[in-house]
Amino acid sequence: MKSSAVSIYRWSLRVAIIAALVSLWLACGQAEAPTPTPTATPTKAPAATATPTTAVAATVTPTKAPAATATPTPVGPVATPTPTLVATPIPTPGDQPRYGGILTQVQASYTPNFDAQLLSATPEYFANTGKLYTNLLVNYQGSNIECEVCSEWHLENNGKTMVFTLIPGIKFHNGQEMTSADVVYSLKMIIGEIDGLVSSRAGALKEYVQSIEAPSKYEVRLNLLRPSPFVPKILSVAAAVIYRNGTTRDALNKADSGAGPFIVKRLIGGAGWELERYPDYFKKGQPYLDGYKTTVVVDLTTRAAAIVTGNAHLDRYNLDIKQFEPQFLALESQGKLKRYYDLGACGINQVMMNNAKPPFNNLKMRQALNLALDRTDIANVSFGANIAPWVPQLLSFEPRQEFGTPAEKIWNVVPGWGTGVKKQQEIEQAKQLVKDAGYTSGIDNVDQMISGYTTYPQESHDLIQQELAQVGIRTKFSFSPAVAQREQRLSNLDYTTFYYLVCVITRDPDEAIGGYFLTGGARNWFGYTNPEVDKLYVQMSSELDPVKRKELFYQIQDIIVVKDVALAPTPASQGLIWVSAKVHGYALGLSLHSGSGLARSDRLWLKD
Repeated sequence: MKSSAVSIYRWSLRVAIIAALVSLWLACGQAEAPTPTPTATPTKAPAATATPTTAVAATVTPTKAPAATATPTPVGPVATPTPTLVATPIPTPGDQPRYGGILTQVQASYTPNFDAQLLSATPEYFANTGKLYTNLLVNYQGSNIECEVCSEWHLENNGKTMVFTLIPGIKFHNGQEMTSADVVYSLKMIIGEIDGLVSSRAGALKEYVQSIEAPSKYEVRLNLLRPSPFVPKILSVAAAVIYRNGTTRDALNKADSGAGPFIVKRLIGGAGWELERYPDYFKKGQPYLDGYKTTVVVDLTTRAAAIVTGNAHLDRYNLDIKQFEPQFLALESQGKLKRYYDLGACGINQVMMNNAKPPFNNLKMRQALNLALDRTDIANVSFGANIAPWVPQLLSFEPRQEFGTPAEKIWNVVPGWGTGVKKQQEIEQAKQLVKDAGYTSGIDNVDQMISGYTTYPQESHDLIQQELAQVGIRTKFSFSPAVAQREQRLSNLDYTTFYYLVCVITRDPDEAIGGYFLTGGARNWFGYTNPEVDKLYVQMSSELDPVKRKELFYQIQDIIVVKDVALAPTPASQGLIWVSAKVHGYALGLSLHSGSGLARSDRLWLKD
């Protein structure tokens, strides 16, 4: 009993000390930069190629990358969207929104510029940039897609043309009115038609677009290669923002180009952002908040302490750590904290392999790496300190999701997911595959990249290194501490293997395949190409029957995961978010990572 009391005393003292430090940090931050000029290296996507080869080009030609096929499969019309205006949410009786207050947030990294289209490596960036901009379509809650800068939209041409009517009088932060020319320019910028840089989050749109037109001042026509229920989703993500016509990437290093609910009040170099309400915001009565303040606190424990002690209202992404579970649960029972689950969390957890570079351009070596990994050990080390349980998954979707694979069809069925005796058999098979690939004594100095900003603890990377070594794949760590540096290496295929999490922000298989595994995909960081997958992808993307669409997805998944072993999928942890009960209007849309509605925050309000 005495020992327990001492432990509790020590714990309370530690939290109190951390709380004091957090309070001081949040109040002061670092010294304000005299002239903040954030910079970032834009991420270039692998160029699409008409004739797939074993390698995906690492450079980008400054023209639009072609879609996977020039002759799409004809399909019937898709359901006509319900024209909708953006409406102020109807509050429950007795819970009327209140105006005023500054919402405070802690996050692990500093948002270095104002380019929301390209600056999309971490969800924390959108916590700042998402408030400066607007979208053509927006997603606030669940799978609901609404007009944002449009008053209505409808389909023509058998579902292949999307027609948007813009709201007149929307003002950018510089006072200029938003017109169809701005929207067309921005959409072309997203797909690489302006400067050759494709948005890594919203760039999947390029696989569907035939042309974008502005026939009048307030009308936009998006002509598609084929009807698709996916396009409205990708238009509603936080990266699909609208800039002023003519905005350049260089200009976005210096100032925003948006019409969003907040404007920049102050940037504290490397330490945080302060935003304030934009008085000419076009949504009447919004935003409710006076402002928004984010403070960079790299240490996860310190960020959790900030939430527990009430020094911050929320952490942008995830505070799923057992160390603070008793405090979280106690505050929840007292009505001071709310929890939200992001089903499936971000997306594909995996050990990535560069399919275009030795030694993993050799199928036998990819098979060996995949078989060598013990998924149970990796999950326990990576997520053992989490409150939420971990789950098996292959290509982004956990078993409970629509396109998820049941657990019983993964464990001891899919190669690499063996347990017990079967796992030992897989390890022996992996050793032989390394020898069959020509490395009779194994291979040394295989690059294993580690990022300074990552979901996983160092112990996870150490474990993977040990598991690969036992089958003859001996790696050496290479560190890419900055987010921009990591993204650039992935884009340029300048890595060999990397334990990482890539996000599927629309919860749609079109993005899971089209963004990451299609030849020329906006985020094809695997150097993967397969004409059969390209062909099946177009069929899946055009299929309106949900049952047939799912069958096509599973067929593609089998090719990528089992036949080609383009990656080594590993278990994922469900996303768990803790938010102060003072925050009202908080809701999860398609994705916590890149949901435009949550990033916009114009419907959030504070209540003491």
